[in-house]
Amino acid sequence: MFSIRQAILLTLVAPLLTAQQGPQKEEDDKQAERQEWFYSQRAYPRGSIPPGARVDAIRRIQQIDASMRLQHQALRAASPEGSIPAVTMDSVNWALIGPKPTDAGSPSVTSGRVNAIAIDPRDNNVVYIGAAEGGVWKTTDGGVNWTPLTDAQASLANGAIVLDPNNPDTVYVGTGEENFSGDSYYGAGILKSTDGGATWTNIVGPFLRDRIGALAIQPGNSQVLLCTSQAGVWRSANAGATWTQTMSGAAGISVVFDPTNGSSVYASLGSPNVNTKNGVYHSTDGGLTWKTAGGTGSGALPTDNVGRIEIAMAPSDPATIYVQIQNTTGNVLLGIYKTIDGGSTWSKLPISNPQVWGPQLWYDNTIRVHPTNSNIVWSGALQIYRSMDGGLTWVTLPTVGPNGVAIHVDYHFLAFTPDGTKLYIANDGGVYSTTDVSATTVNWTSLNNTLAITQFYPGMSIDPSNPQIAVAGTQDNGTQRYDGELSWQGVACGDGGFTAVDPAFPALAYSACQNISFLRSLSLTSSSTWVSASYGIDQTDISNFISPIALDGSNPQTLYFGTYRLWQSQDSAGRWYPVSPDLTGGKKGTLKAIAVAPSDSNTIYIGTTNSKVQVTSDAGDGAAAVWTDRSAGLPLRSVTHIAVDPLDPATAYVTFSGFSGGADQQGHIFKTGNSGATWTDINGNLPNIPLNDVVVDPDIPQTLYIATDAGVMVTTNGGATWSSLGNGLPKVVVNSLVLQRRARVLRAATHGRSVWDILVPLAAASLQPAIGSIAPASANAGDAAFTLAVTGSGFVGRTVVRWNGQDRPTTFVD
Repeated sequence: MFSIRQAILLTLVAPLLTAQQGPQKEEDDKQAERQEWFYSQRAYPRGSIPPGARVDAIRRIQQIDASMRLQHQALRAASPEGSIPAVTMDSVNWALIGPKPTDAGSPSVTSGRVNAIAIDPRDNNVVYIGAAEGGVWKTTDGGVNWTPLTDAQASLANGAIVLDPNNPDTVYVGTGEENFSGDSYYGAGILKSTDGGATWTNIVGPFLRDRIGALAIQPGNSQVLLCTSQAGVWRSANAGATWTQTMSGAAGISVVFDPTNGSSVYASLGSPNVNTKNGVYHSTDGGLTWKTAGGTGSGALPTDNVGRIEIAMAPSDPATIYVQIQNTTGNVLLGIYKTIDGGSTWSKLPISNPQVWGPQLWYDNTIRVHPTNSNIVWSGALQIYRSMDGGLTWVTLPTVGPNGVAIHVDYHFLAFTPDGTKLYIANDGGVYSTTDVSATTVNWTSLNNTLAITQFYPGMSIDPSNPQIAVAGTQDNGTQRYDGELSWQGVACGDGGFTAVDPAFPALAYSACQNISFLRSLSLTSSSTWVSASYGIDQTDISNFISPIALDGSNPQTLYFGTYRLWQSQDSAGRWYPVSPDLTGGKKGTLKAIAVAPSDSNTIYIGTTNSKVQVTSDAGDGAAAVWTDRSAGLPLRSVTHIAVDPLDPATAYVTFSGFSGGADQQGHIFKTGNSGATWTDINGNLPNIPLNDVVVDPDIPQTLYIATDAGVMVTTNGGATWSSLGNGLPKVVVNSLVLQRRARVLRAATHGRSVWDILVPLAAASLQPAIGSIAPASANAGDAAFTLAVTGSGFVGRTVVRWNGQDRPTTFVD
């Protein structure tokens, strides 16, 4: 039976029940906004990320962990069982809980963005893929089962993979994603394996903090390797050990050798913005020197508004080459051009409506030619297209095939098997294949069932009464619900952001979608129906692409939403009102974090993209609330999260993104005990790396968990020292952390390797209460009043207060 509150909510929602039903797949992409959201917070206020910063941080974490492991081993050897903290780096293991995949069994099975594919020439079913921030994966059965290969490597961001045709067990991976999307991390050079991905060597070379878009090995000479990156084109003559730059001035995009002549190789420069160096180039000496291959006169490639250029050579006729070019005006298709004489002359192929290719050719742009038929050409951009007559006519292939399987949008890579019987496809939803390469009707096969590469945003929520229920927002794959299975369900949004679950009525949940969009569901634990709940919020407000929300745990009907100011709803998102002025200092940023004090609904902290922290202690006054700027003493970097102590509203923690350096030598996490009047840097031994979230453990004193750009770390001494938490979590960006207190489960949502759980049990020592400084636990108060201070947890139900020899009923607030 519904409660009065539930009935009221249902009344509010009923007129909108025709709103969003189930997952909303992205059709009109928002990649530029994603780029700004991900990259800007890490670059602010520098404008760019320092070279090598993340690699240096990972090395420092490895050193810290090695030292801490030795300390813990010595401590265990010398200490009674159960007398040391349980939440040490090597105490427990992380477990993947999915998505693996999203919407299993539905027509639209997805996983996450994939950028690169390499097929073993000996076996069409042995395939390697590179995920945006999820590492390299391998299948030996055509994509039925996938295995991650690079979880422990310096970079899980991938842009290119190539196998040595002379020895296909030798694999090169170009890290860093050169799709010009700042929402994927930069790289750490090249990963090389000589045993099919079982082990790796990291060749940093000149590619630290670069993004690699293509790799090619010279036919007949495994020593010569070419690489394109944002700095141009590079060449190695010793199997990747050392590199020489052979072309510069613009971003390198494609590189392809003539399979019949190892001296002949084509490459493109194609910075997405206007660059006079953009064009197609040819080398006749294996990539040592280059000349333009843009043709002349009426047979020339365009030179105006030329952006990203993708090259596709016909393996059966290497003189036949197709190029797909981005128009820098509008980012639409400038044209697909074809040469049949190796680039001496070019012709523009007839395309009646280039707008169909979408407005993101700088981001999703790929083209391939069938290995045995130079007239069969496949093209990918927003959708997927095919020509059967050498480019004279094109058709847009249906998103849903006759077999009912749907394919995601935003295409990044196409790869034919050597015999041309199958095409593997990489896009923002994962990996797919088709054997209908030239058939009139095309069916799709999703290969996402065993991939765990979903990219999550901040703001995951867990049902406080049931850890098997959670909701979180992902990049381009919606807001998703977890119900205890590896496969999650997409329930709302194209880009899902922050979420919240009502602790008094867990079926009631909220999700903020991209920009200013807020949804509500009354059925999170069953068949989710999500309806718009943004009424009152000014849609013209300056806002973050992923706007923060917060729910008041003491009064769950009260919620907050952040633009450049704070909005409040007191009726479960029925209507919103502004309750603050501009909190960014002249609309110079947007709100990034909102925290309501668990013990005082009137105390709220906010953090902004432009480094401001502001506090009010009278939020109940609505628009009359007084806000105090508490940014003094904090670094000039983007705030990512604020956590308030469960019992003391004056004690709070704030984390920052970005990298310190130069005049900024401050850390990334700070604590206040006086509502922000002063701050203490508790960075301790942490490396210089962005922090994205912090959780205060309410049951273990001085214990904090932090989400970093390279995993999760823990302190058990208030920030004096930190180390990695547990084993098995990939070195990946973690955007969200939530502790489900009842089950003692800490959950980490990553930006590329889905979601992981770890059990953080209470140590034996933490189960024993400490009563003031009195030992034994008794006192003679005489006639004077006194305060009994008790710290600890897990003891309330077994505690008796004896007053003058008699047991007295006692009420505890924990």
